[in-house]
Amino acid sequence: MSSIFTHALALLVTYKYPTLFLVAFLSSLGIPLPAGSSTMASAAFASQGYLNIFVVMSVGALGNILGDISMYSLSRRYGEKVLRWFHLGKLAKSKPIQTVETVEKKYSAMAIIASRFQDQATAIVNVLAGLGKMEFRPFATYAIIGDVLQIMFFSAIGYFFAETWQSLYNTIGVFSWIIVLVTVIISIFIANKVKGRMMR
Repeated sequence: MSSIFTHALALLVTYKYPTLFLVAFLSSLGIPLPAGSSTMASAAFASQGYLNIFVVMSVGALGNILGDISMYSLSRRYGEKVLRWFHLGKLAKSKPIQTVETVEKKYSAMAIIASRFQDQATAIVNVLAGLGKMEFRPFATYAIIGDVLQIMFFSAIGYFFAETWQSLYNTIGVFSWIIVLVTVIISIFIANKVKGRMMR
């Protein structure tokens, strides 16, 4: 158990729902906080009657959704300015980024929904969607669907496997990186296909 999660767990026991919301919100902004494990812990507490499982799911989903929309909005409005400030302005207009944006627009539903299950992938996709000026309505729709599915998934594990949720989360954590790796490989393959069609 990491020291960050230990502190988060202590705050969760003390302040309950506000802590869960804050962890979910900040994690969606790209800050490395244990959102998934906090959701599972909260659901485990709910199975023991300490919290309400429906409030846990609602608060966790709300934190994720607001965090995703905030990160998308910040990237859309200030992303290029921040890159220029770091002398990386050309990166936003580079062919690799434009290719990724093309792929994301074409496969936006799959990319956004799947990325909700891995914190780092979520932040990256949110930033790319903002930089790529993806329309707000489809982004918000897919993000909400993905966030709700993610919260249901982690809450179910914490609630129904309250005694062993930490072991299950560690196992899921290992597989989540494999999922991200496979997703990156598939994205590169699709990007090359798209790039090939664009050059024809």
